[in-house]
Formats: sequence, C-alpha cells, structure tokens
Amino acid sequence: MTKPKDYQAAADWAEHDMSLKPNSTTALRGEAAAEHGKAALERALGGRPSIDPSAMPGQHSRTRQVRLPNDINTKLDEVAAAQNRRPSEIMRAALAEYLKHAEAG
Repeated sequence: MTKPKDYQAAADWAEHDMSLKPNSTTALRGEAAAEHGKAALERALGGRPSIDPSAMPGQHSRTRQVRLPNDINTKLDEVAAAQNRRPSEIMRAALAEYLKHAEAG
C-alpha cells in the first residue's frame, strides 16, 4: 500500500523552507514562476492557437480535409521543406490567392 501524499505540507515546505541556489537555472521564482505556470495552463487547456488574428479567445479555426494525388502531395512536401514552411501554410496561401482571383473574375 502506498502512503498518501500530504500536498499541503509539500506546498508549505516549497513556499517557506525550501532553499535554492541563488542563481539556480532549474527553478523559477516569483513573477517568472507565475507567468510560466499561466502559460503552461493556457497551453494545456487552450488547444491549438487560432490562425485567425480576428478570432475571439477560445474560438478555433475551422479544419478542412482534402485528398491529394501522390504527385501533388510529394511536390507539396518538397516545396514546404525547401521553404522551411508547413504544408498547411502553403495550402492556405495558395487557396487565399485562388479565391482572390476567383472573386475578381
């Protein structure tokens, strides 16, 4: 049987009795620790960030799926690697350009 953990005692020790090296690079203190914790919670609870700059907090970007022939898929991966970009970035840019011209025509 495992011994139950006393989380309050551990928290009290960490806040009052624990000592760290003055220039420790493995522990954050004060405001830096609070900001790090907030950022970790946002990453854990918020999901992927929206790619839409006008999106409200918690509003997620729509996902569309498309099937590609092997030759186009291969070429897309090659171009993405050569440009150090993600294939999805290239597809969004190409679709935006296509739609811009489709509206005008």
